[in-house]
Formats: sequence, structure tokens, C-alpha cells
Amino acid sequence: MSITRTTRRTRAKIAVSIGALATGSLILTACSGSSDSGSKLDGTYYVKDVNGTSQLGQLVVKGNSVSHHEYDCDGVYEKPDVTSTGEFNKDQSQIIWTVAGEDTRNKRTGSEPISTSDTSISISGSVYVRDSSDAGKALLDGFKTKCGK
Repeated sequence: MSITRTTRRTRAKIAVSIGALATGSLILTACSGSSDSGSKLDGTYYVKDVNGTSQLGQLVVKGNSVSHHEYDCDGVYEKPDVTSTGEFNKDQSQIIWTVAGEDTRNKRTGSEPISTSDTSISISGSVYVRDSSDAGKALLDGFKTKCGK
């Protein structure tokens, strides 16, 4: 009988261990899934006529960090005229701007609602398209043509 009790105890311990491993695996999967969602957005995005100007807006995403740059025709190959930095909130439904830059024309302050797709990020209604997408390539080509470069 002691062998049977020992076997039952061993089986019970194994079942508990398997349960703990399964739970740990689910937690790791959930964690890796959330970090992947930030990396899916990584890249460079552009918008035409940023903030109602004829400038080019550039959004650069690296993980949860976001930087926003504005270029005019002369500055597109140099330092941006206006730069802001921020980060996504936890569920990536907003950008919280942390550094507004020094330029008084900067409109990137506080927080702004966003929505995302595979090829774009919309910020307060302005659609920034990924540079590698067809729309992104067309936008950049159009801006270069407009600027005579």
C-alpha cells in the first residue's frame, strides 16, 4: 500500500508541476505578445502638409518611443525645422508628448489619440503612411518633386 500512496503522491506532484509550467508558459506568451505589438509599429512614417502647412511630417517609431519631425523643402535633407518626442501609452491608443521642442510652431503637446494599421498611424485624424508602403513612396517622391530635389 505504501507504493500506491507514493505513486499517487508522485502523480499529484507531477500534475501540479505540469500545471505550473503551463501557467508560466501562458504568462511568457502574453508578455512576448505585448512586446511584439510595439515592434510591429517600428519604422518611419510620413504625412503631407503636417499641421496645415506645406511641410513634410515624419514620425519615427522605435518600441514605445516616438519622435516627430517637420521638414520644409530646404530642410528635408538636413536637420528638421521642428522636432518633438513622446511615447505610446500602455495600450498604444495615444501618444504622450514628453518634449515639445523649442519651435513655437510645434503643435505636438500633451497627448493625442492614435489608431494604427499595417501601413499607417493616424494621429488626431492625420494619416502618417509607412515609408516602405506604396503610399509612402509616392508621398516622398511627390515632396522631392515639389522641392525640386
